[in-house]
Amino acid sequence: MSWSREEALTDPAVVKPMKLLSEFRFSLRDIRTEIAVRLYQPIHSIDILVRRSHDIVVDGVQAPASVCENLSSEGEVLHAAVNDLIAVYNAARAKGLKPEASWLRPNPDFR
Repeated sequence: MSWSREEALTDPAVVKPMKLLSEFRFSLRDIRTEIAVRLYQPIHSIDILVRRSHDIVVDGVQAPASVCENLSSEGEVLHAAVNDLIAVYNAARAKGLKPEASWLRPNPDFR
């Protein structure tokens, strides 16, 4: 019998199976810390989930979270994930703040 990838993960002992679609790595200007963004697709779903290695937090700076209207588009999900970082970064720069590595907080759920 031939098994598909999806069928191989249907046993009730398997919980929340996901497929890694892509991984991207980059840094923000003047901050040397590398950020990783991974896109996953849960098996039996068309939606795409994103996991980031870091979040950005700058005291006194807020930016609206990006809205992703098409959770099945890799490009849109990636753009929303990256834009959330860039929006806070740019808002802090606009306030005259100098970029610091401390702005980036490791995401404890990123493995």
